[in-house]
Amino acid sequence: MKPYQVHLFTDENKIPDALPYEPCFIYENKRYLNFTVFDCFHRKTSEDLKNAAHAIIEARGIVPADGNNESLSGLHKAMSELKKTESCIFSPDEMSALYALFSIFGERATFFLDRETSPSIVATLQYRNLEYYNHNDLEQLGKLMSAKSERVVVIDGMYEWLGSVGLVNDLLKVAELHDCVVIANELNSFGFIGRDGRGFVDLFNCYDAVDIEIGSFSRFLGGFGCYIAAKKYLTAKMKENGTEILTLMPQFMIATDLAALDVLRSEKHNKSMYQKLWKNARYMITRLKQLGFKTVSETPIIIVSFKNNEEAGEFTKRLFFDQIIVSQKKERIRLCLSIEHSKEDLDYCLEKFETIGEALGIAKTD
Repeated sequence: MKPYQVHLFTDENKIPDALPYEPCFIYENKRYLNFTVFDCFHRKTSEDLKNAAHAIIEARGIVPADGNNESLSGLHKAMSELKKTESCIFSPDEMSALYALFSIFGERATFFLDRETSPSIVATLQYRNLEYYNHNDLEQLGKLMSAKSERVVVIDGMYEWLGSVGLVNDLLKVAELHDCVVIANELNSFGFIGRDGRGFVDLFNCYDAVDIEIGSFSRFLGGFGCYIAAKKYLTAKMKENGTEILTLMPQFMIATDLAALDVLRSEKHNKSMYQKLWKNARYMITRLKQLGFKTVSETPIIIVSFKNNEEAGEFTKRLFFDQIIVSQKKERIRLCLSIEHSKEDLDYCLEKFETIGEALGIAKTD
């Protein structure tokens, strides 16, 4: 929230639409816990990333990097090694990357999307041939695929409104059986799950089973833009089709992404952060279940389900008045834990969940 909008905090009937990009912040002597930020490792404020961006701006200014740029070549090389792919292309924004990706498929292609997939993917494909599947019903998915001739399936590694990891191996078996092109959606998992945050393709070691991969530098790495990893002939086609869509990334974005990858490969540093974050997640999920709340989450992205939209909305509002800020989507609320949240912060949050839950008849009272 820049600048701070004071009236949003003093209006008792309204929750602010814009917030500081911090896991914890203080306003008018009140400390707020912010669980809306995907940046679980708090890398957006990393001094290493800031210094990398400042250095390249001072040296070369804010200009796009052409194909012969040394930093861009370094990013290509780093990503090719990290993701075990033949070729990568980069885009400064998610929607442009998605349009370029899906442009290589013809009108007869049918896209199979998980009902819990990323909203940006749904938006990009809204005018194409779509079939939605439930990742817990593989038999239904097989029947849907059998009825189509040209098939493209998008497989998710981590569901942003479930907080759980996908049934990747089972989905890949169905895709192989029906000769599907497989797109791995790493938008919610790159920098978050897998070895040192390498993503779910690495976690399940399914490099050979995936045809195309798309991921984000901005959600968990603190960088900018998106990548698409695939065979060279596919990325060449995307570049050709996306001439008017894909724009060159400014050099400071590339430098920041390179610095983010360096952090990702720092195993010793990452290990302690991952251990702390996942330990806190297990604690939070266990206690929420003990209090009587419904969640299927198994990651530091924790989703709590309520009876309906109204109950979730009332719970969200009451949390805010206790200086706890969460995201809401229909009957679900989401808490993105951060390494900046202490054990005391989590206990305070759980205490308020219990108090509000008892008041609304949700939490256990015995």
